[in-house]
Amino acid sequence: MDFAWGAQYRTFWRLGDIVTITPAQAFTFIDEREDSIGDSRLIVNVGERGASAKLYEYPGSYHNGAANLAFADGHAELKRWLDPRTKPKLRRGTMLPFDVPSPNNPDVAWLQERTTAKVN
Repeated sequence: MDFAWGAQYRTFWRLGDIVTITPAQAFTFIDEREDSIGDSRLIVNVGERGASAKLYEYPGSYHNGAANLAFADGHAELKRWLDPRTKPKLRRGTMLPFDVPSPNNPDVAWLQERTTAKVN
């Protein structure tokens, strides 16, 4: 991972890598917005939290303001986003900016809790 927070947090490549959080807490797949896809994955900035939180890329909100997620234990959830900053209006053909400040966004905090764990 090229990001500054990469050395402090785990990257889960296989089930055995998921430690500290349980497979039921770690999402493996998520809808991503078409105007946010910059690579092959949804990047969640876990290094900046609370008042410093940022949306690096945007999760999908195609399902009435919600996204589908699959978790490492095999279950799936539909997560409804609470903060309007997580689901800006879709403008086809125009990319959203990356790493946008989103202070105290509860959706960013929710994603951060289910993305990775700190390296011990």
